[in-house]
Amino acid sequence: MAGRREYIADAIRQRVFSGLHLGSLAAGQRLPSVRELAEEFDADPRVVMAAYRELEREGLVEVRARSGIFVPAEGVQSQLRRRTADWMVNVLLDGLGRGISARDFPTRVRQVLETVRLRAACIECNHDQINALRAELREDYGFDASGVDTFELLAHGTPPREVQQADLLVSTPFHIIEVQPVAAQLRKPFIVAKLQVDYFADAARRLREGAVYFVVTDPRFEAKLHRIYASAPGAEGLHVLIVGRDDVDRIPGDAPTYVTRLARDRLGGRQPSGRLVPEVRAFTPETSRELIAFLVRANLTALAGEP
Repeated sequence: MAGRREYIADAIRQRVFSGLHLGSLAAGQRLPSVRELAEEFDADPRVVMAAYRELEREGLVEVRARSGIFVPAEGVQSQLRRRTADWMVNVLLDGLGRGISARDFPTRVRQVLETVRLRAACIECNHDQINALRAELREDYGFDASGVDTFELLAHGTPPREVQQADLLVSTPFHIIEVQPVAAQLRKPFIVAKLQVDYFADAARRLREGAVYFVVTDPRFEAKLHRIYASAPGAEGLHVLIVGRDDVDRIPGDAPTYVTRLARDRLGGRQPSGRLVPEVRAFTPETSRELIAFLVRANLTALAGEP
C-alpha cells in the first residue's frame, strides 16, 4: 500500500509542479477530488487520501474539510525553490564525481546547450497543437522553433522555407506518412514525438461521468477531438468550443474543462467558466530525452569544430 501511495503522490506532485510552471494552475485553485483520482488510478480512496495527506505535509496541497483539495494560497513557491535547491545539490555533486567543479558547471551546461542556435520545425495539422508543441520546444529546450501546417508541407511543390532551413523536424505519429519522406528528401533529422496520453485518457475517464468541455481555436482540432473520442463511453457528452465562435461562458461551473495554450492566449487572460483541468507537458519523457540528446550532441559537435 505504501508503494501505491508514493506512486500516486508523485503523480499529483508532478502535475502540480507542471501546472504551476505552465501557468495552467494557480494558488487557490481546486484539485481533483479523492473520488476522481481513485477512479483514475483504480485505487482505494483511502490510499489517494493518504497521498494527498503526504503532499499536505510537504506544503503542496491544502485539504479543506467538506470543501476539497486546493493549491495553497501561500507557501508553494518556497516549496518549489526548496525542491529545486535539493535537485541542484545532487546534480552538482554528480558533476564533481565526473571531474566537473561546481564553479565550471554553468559554463559546461551553456556550452552543450547554447554553442549553436538550433532551429526546429514543428509540423502538425492544427494551430492548437502546433502552438503547444512549438512553445514547448522553445521554452523547455531552447530551440528556435517554427510551426508548419501539414497542409502547407508540400502545397506549393516544395517544403516551406522553415522546413528547409530547420536543423530538426518534429512531428507526431499521426503525421509520419507526410513528414518522413520530406525529412529523407532534405536529409534532415526527424524526431517522431510521442505525446503524453494522460491528458486525453483523463478526459475519456471524465466522459463516463458526464459532460466534458474543450476550449480550442482551430476547427480542425475540434474535428480531431471528436474522432479521438468517437468510440469512448459518454462520447455524446463531449463539447468542443471555438474561441471567437462559441460562448465560452456557457460552460457549467462544475464541468471539467480543458483549455489549449493558444485558446488561453486568445482569451487574453479571461478564464472560461467551468472547472479548469491543469495542463501538462506534451512530450513524453522518452521524447524529451531524444530532444535533449540531439541538443547536446549537436552542440558538442560544434564545439569540436566538426560540420
